[in-house]
Amino acid sequence: MKQNLTALMAISASSMLAQGASVTLLPSDINGGDTTTASFSNADVTIIPFVGGVPNTFNGGNAASLLRLGIDGQGTNNNAFNDSDTVAGNANDETVQLQFQPTVGLTGLSWDFARADGPLPTDGIRIQGFTSDPTATLTGPGTSGLSFSGDTLTFQLSGAAFVGTDGVLTLDGAASVGQTLTIFVNDSTQAGAQFPITSITYDNAIPEPSSALLGSFGLLLLLKRRR
Repeated sequence: MKQNLTALMAISASSMLAQGASVTLLPSDINGGDTTTASFSNADVTIIPFVGGVPNTFNGGNAASLLRLGIDGQGTNNNAFNDSDTVAGNANDETVQLQFQPTVGLTGLSWDFARADGPLPTDGIRIQGFTSDPTATLTGPGTSGLSFSGDTLTFQLSGAAFVGTDGVLTLDGAASVGQTLTIFVNDSTQAGAQFPITSITYDNAIPEPSSALLGSFGLLLLLKRRR
């Protein structure tokens, strides 16, 4: 019994450690103000900006670009990812893709002076690629309409969010571990929907689904033996 209890304690300690490795990336970490930067990679994630589905460069070249992440020289604000069209259906000109390694998942985003809402299903901020509901929470001015359907999380940012106060999205990283997420921005009612990202946070020690399943199976065996 003592050996079983020791093993159970080891599994519990391992699980606790697996949930504790949070990393936050700032725009200055990702592009450093360099307008020639077309992607960012470290041991955990690769981040790529797109315009019309084609890889582009991050914004840069001035002090503000070190505070906010966006596309260089595109749309109405080159310190934001945005859709600069008012034509219905012509959405998602600018996107950003987050490619996570097998034990890494998105746990948070923050932004400032954003706006993205409207009546169409494509309006607002959409994050696509989750394997399950990330049980998200949303705080900040002008934030509303948080929902999850299929593999996509959606929320809206009204004109009230067009201020300097940061909005924050908090997520369960297990819902995107090892996945590629794409962030879309659109507002069919106005030009220049904006989503200036001020930080990207992830956990880089989330067990892969197969590892978690094996761990649960081992725990059940230990409990059975204990009985």
